[in-house]
Order: sequence, then structure tokens, then C-alpha cells
Amino acid sequence: MSSPIDLLATPIRTLLASVGTGEMPGADPAAELRDCCCRLEGSSRDLEGATQKALSQWRSRAADSAEQTIGAHRRHGRQLADDSADLADLLDEGRAEVAAAARELRTVLDSFVSAADALGPSVYTPNGVAALIPIAAEHLRRALAVVRRTHDRLGALARRAQRLGRQAAPASMPDLATLMKQVSTSAGPSSSRPGRQTDRPATSSGASTHAASAGDPHATAPAGRPPTPGAVPVTLPDGSVAWAPNQRAATAVRAALSQRGVPYAWGGTTPGRGLDCSALTQYAYRQAGVELPRLAQDQDTAGFRVDRSELLPGDLAVWSGHVAMIVGNGQMIEAGDPVGLSPIRTTNLDQTFEGFYRPR
Repeated sequence: MSSPIDLLATPIRTLLASVGTGEMPGADPAAELRDCCCRLEGSSRDLEGATQKALSQWRSRAADSAEQTIGAHRRHGRQLADDSADLADLLDEGRAEVAAAARELRTVLDSFVSAADALGPSVYTPNGVAALIPIAAEHLRRALAVVRRTHDRLGALARRAQRLGRQAAPASMPDLATLMKQVSTSAGPSSSRPGRQTDRPATSSGASTHAASAGDPHATAPAGRPPTPGAVPVTLPDGSVAWAPNQRAATAVRAALSQRGVPYAWGGTTPGRGLDCSALTQYAYRQAGVELPRLAQDQDTAGFRVDRSELLPGDLAVWSGHVAMIVGNGQMIEAGDPVGLSPIRTTNLDQTFEGFYRPR
């Protein structure tokens, strides 16, 4: 038969067992992530050297297009390397939090056992048990406070981790092998003038047009040939044309634009009557078959981060309490009062800018 001490210590022991030690079985994932980071950085350096060597043999628009897209791949690779290192740090922080919680819980358990032992043989009497119960309740309260605090800290680490590891290249980005094949077949070696043609207008090729309209807030993409395979034109309210990367993004942008002039309503989710910022983007992407989280600060979890220089229609600008949708040509749509267009920015009152994200 268990003693009163053992029975009353059981909840604390259960909490201690549920928290664990902070050590992970098998290989150290943080070490593996740091090794991945080193490999990605090495691959990026190798790719840069190979690219420069290969492209120095040709001068053509395809070569310039390839260089731009390979550069985008390299930027994504560097971002993945950075995210791998950051995620490894987060894992170490998480293990340290769990280990600290386990130590605190063992201290609480030892404190309870010591207090119970101090009662001596009387702990086995009704009066002794009555005296022990409030001591056990106080120690259990302390143990629960440790668990709640650790849960909150791990939750904060998890939210930081959610913003990492979503840096995959866009689906519309051609693969490197295809690009290098384009370079080698579209133009032969130049013996008289090595190097690439760089004196053409920035909008003379599809990829350059795409880069210009994404990075230059005043650029306007023409309504002619798509800048990348699968790109879809979207006519903006000012009559200019922006190229969405695919039909899904185009549908979302058009749905968002259809809500221009709708009044802002805090917590509002009714299209045509009243919307808040996250309801606008959620509604727009729902029309395209994509379900975004309800809260603005969580909508970055539905996609991967993109640089400002790579923005495309349908991308989201996310703050700690606000979200807007990029529509192209340097503009975004957001639920102000009313819903309307504004220039792309990264500031919004005193909120933290979390980045630009492309929903999957």
C-alpha cells in the first residue's frame, strides 16, 4: 500500500515525467541542422563559381535570364542556410528550457518530500495527512507554474520556428538544368567579345521584365508575353498590368481588388459589407482554394518568405498585427478604412514587420 507521501507526490512526479529531460534520442538534430547550413553555404559558393565560369562563355538574353534566376536560387539557398542555423539555435534554446524545467520540478519534489519527512510518524495519522495535504497543494501549485511557464516559452520558440524553413523556391522558377541548357543552346561562344550582353533595356526579355516589375515600385509589366511560364496577367485599377506567378495568385488578387471601397470592420469577415485586414486576405485566397489562418500575424505560416526584390502579385506583407496583399507594380491592397490600394511599405504604426510571404 502506498504511503500518503507517495500518493500526494504522484501529481508532481507525473509532471516531471511529462516534461522530460531535454535530451533527444538518436542523432543531435541541432548538430545536423548546422551541418546542413555548412553544406548549403558550400553549395552556394560552388554554384556561384560554376555560374560565373559558364556564363562568361556566352552573351545572350537567355544567359542574363539564367543569371537572374540562378541568383534567386542562390538567395533562397542562403536563406535556407540562415534558417537552418537559426532553427538549430531554437532547438538548443528549447532543450535548455526543458532541462531547466526538469531541474525546477525535481527541486519542488524534493522540497515536498523533505517537508513531509519533517512531520515524522504523524504523517501516517489522520491529523498528519490533514496537515500534509495543504503542503502538497502548495508544491503542486509551484510545479504547475513551472510547467505553464515552460509551455509559454516553448510556444514562443515554436512560433519563431514557424517563420523559418519555408524558403523553398517558387514553383514558377525554372530549374537550373533547364536554364543552363537555354544558355548553351541559345547563343554560341563569343571569341571577339567575351561576356554577356548588358546594354539592352531592362524590359527587353521576359525574365528581366519580371524582375523589374517585382523590384521597382514604378515598373509596369506589359500585357504581352508572360515573363515566366504560367504567369497570368492581372489588370490593376490604374490600367497597368501586373503578372501573377500562377492562376491561383491571380484569382486571389482579383478577389481582393473586388473588395475595394468596402468599409473596415474590426473582426469583420463579411465581403462587401465589412472586413478587417486578415479577413480580406483570407477571403481573397479562399476564392483561389487556399485557406489562410484567421489572424494576421499567423498568415505567414501558410507560405514561405520572399525578398522584397522578388515580390509578385499575391504575396503577403505581414506585421505583428496587420497584413496586406501585394497586387504588383509597387502597390498592395489592405483593409484600411475603406479597403484600398497603397504603395508597398514595411512600416505600420508601431507594429513589428515580420516579412513578405508567398502562400503555398
